[in-house]
Amino acid sequence: MKKMKILIDCDTGVDDSLAILYALRKPEFEILGFTTGFGNTDAVQAAENTLRLLKLASREGEIPVSIGENAPLKGKWDGPVVHVHGANGISGVELPPSQQKPAEEKASDFIVRLARENPGELTLITLGRMTNVAKALEKEPGLPKLVRSLVAMGGTYHAPGNVSPVAEANIAGDPEAADIVLMAGFDTTIVGLDVTTKIHLTSKTFADLREYCAPENRPIADYLVQAFIPYRAFSRDSDGNLDYCPMHDPLAMLVAIDPSVCLMRRLPARVECGDGLCRGMIVTDGRNQHMDAPYANICVDVDEDLAINRLFGVFL
Repeated sequence: MKKMKILIDCDTGVDDSLAILYALRKPEFEILGFTTGFGNTDAVQAAENTLRLLKLASREGEIPVSIGENAPLKGKWDGPVVHVHGANGISGVELPPSQQKPAEEKASDFIVRLARENPGELTLITLGRMTNVAKALEKEPGLPKLVRSLVAMGGTYHAPGNVSPVAEANIAGDPEAADIVLMAGFDTTIVGLDVTTKIHLTSKTFADLREYCAPENRPIADYLVQAFIPYRAFSRDSDGNLDYCPMHDPLAMLVAIDPSVCLMRRLPARVECGDGLCRGMIVTDGRNQHMDAPYANICVDVDEDLAINRLFGVFL
């Protein structure tokens, strides 16, 4: 079986951690590296969290982790969302420290090098702001022709935004970077709030994981149970959800290997970069005479049960 070569760009918070642990347990993935950025937490803390997750999954020292940008292309970053992801990005859960150190190579250089070393084979999976990929494009404008595809968690098509009426946090956190990436010509799939908010991770989801997980995955299950308790509490307090949180980043990771879980529309897409109410909105065009922009695969619906079963099935 030929494995799918991936590079994961993340701002390792609670939902990133589930996505990462899924990828580490998915035998069809060959993870060539991680790059980290700002968002849920800062790029350095995100790298530290990623290294600790590698240790948790018994993969310490196997996969390089490169630290990337810690601010958007324009403007300033408002800082970590501690009220959502906790002081350390993973709900304050203290995982054992790793002996592995971050790579010395900067994230944008790392992305370019891996793409050049694996032409036509690498899939980029972005779970946070697209700043690192935009910086990589500055160094290698031909990057879209070097990589196989790009799968991004971010944006919204028709669903309400989560940081404004029309914008989602990853895209709104650096609209300029996101627009650069969409306009670059990647084979892009966008996994946004239209689908991630339709998947409900409940206390029963994690209780079932703990009960049925394979013995070697018990430490992973114990961590996820702890980390998602405050995360679900935030979802309840902010959105009025009784006992569930959405499944943002893990769904993007699942779609990268198993796109059949989602229904998609293929549309031209750009990002609004103005300073008004619609900053960070992904603008799509369904007209016959569409705007001058590359097409993207936009996820518009999802099979909730199938997605949850396939995601958590790797731990059983």
